[in-house]
Amino acid sequence: MEVNLAHFDDCLVLRHTLETSDVTGGGPEFFLYQSGYLTIKSAEGMAYHLGFPNEEVRQALYDMVLPALTLRKAGDTQSMQTKLYVSMESGNIADIRNTLKSLIADVPYSNRKLALMDMEERYRLIISTILNAIGFRVEVERMLATGRIDIVCTTAKHIYVIELKLTKNGGIKSAIGQIKTNGYTEPFLADKRDVIALAVELDDMGKGLVELERVGSYEDF
Repeated sequence: MEVNLAHFDDCLVLRHTLETSDVTGGGPEFFLYQSGYLTIKSAEGMAYHLGFPNEEVRQALYDMVLPALTLRKAGDTQSMQTKLYVSMESGNIADIRNTLKSLIADVPYSNRKLALMDMEERYRLIISTILNAIGFRVEVERMLATGRIDIVCTTAKHIYVIELKLTKNGGIKSAIGQIKTNGYTEPFLADKRDVIALAVELDDMGKGLVELERVGSYEDF
């Protein structure tokens, strides 16, 4: 099945194809539709827009694929996911750093879909899947006039603006500079939630998180 579940937030299929295909003859969207993970959200001519019926189903599907992405058994990730949820809701940067480091200790090479991605893209997929699986709203590669934010994660109390950099591409210093130079926090400052910018350095060879640092407050930019 396609690993990047963001595709299924809104995907188009032909009405005739959906009504006549079975799970063996179609793509992953048909399997997810017939399994109840996707539903028809709207119609456009002879096409259907498919999407997740609700946030609970969306989160459950992300949670289901997470063990394959992190090379861990489902039971091994539950306590760490809970700790990450609590630390992100409270804004505890040290706990966020430590928990993410535990969750992405290695990036698997055995997954065929991941093997087609460059290393930074693999990390972006894994981290965004982790955040989706614990119930946060996640936007990947948010486009601004000044650049492209790797991940925007929204919780009840915080908006996290996350920039990822491999060590060979400048690491933590490069990520900090990109956040500040491009004003990545500015589009969110009118929101009542606290805006937290995180610079993340990741190992070139897939050995996980090297460093994570909060990039000041927006008044310092």
